[in-house]
Amino acid sequence: MEETSRRGLFSGLFRDKANDSPLPPSDAPIGVLVAGAGRDVTVRGYGRSTGFAAAEPVAAQAEELPYGWTLRPGDLVVLDEPTPGTKVAVVLHRAVTGRITAVTPDSITVEGQTCRLDPRTVHYEALEGEPSAKPLAQPLKVGDRVALECFDNRAEGTLTVHFMRRIRRD
Repeated sequence: MEETSRRGLFSGLFRDKANDSPLPPSDAPIGVLVAGAGRDVTVRGYGRSTGFAAAEPVAAQAEELPYGWTLRPGDLVVLDEPTPGTKVAVVLHRAVTGRITAVTPDSITVEGQTCRLDPRTVHYEALEGEPSAKPLAQPLKVGDRVALECFDNRAEGTLTVHFMRRIRRD
């Protein structure tokens, strides 16, 4: 599924009718993945989420992710129920946008926020609609402006870049 349509679909699932916000409502069933085997996962409530009726973990199916990514224990998710009785754990992404202050082969720091890079991280250049199938012609460097979408893993306290777009080279 194309990433922009995935975000649009996700936004549509949880659109707050009161202010037309693309964010999940404050009572959304936000959870953290506790364990998983294949697509079968166990999720428990996270933080002050009131969307979990009980404090007990909930069984669900993990959403299918592109490019070989899978959910890991500690990843933040929202529980969706597309049909009654069928729960799906939809991964939450954290956006990190700004100027690169440091970059190594396995991490990138943007405006003080360090995020892990992975060989599966997808790179987009400027406004191109398709990801780069090979390494960027000009590697990322300090000063470049980027927009990152990251998996937020609370167990490890890490952000892992799922895909990135270089907005501007400096």
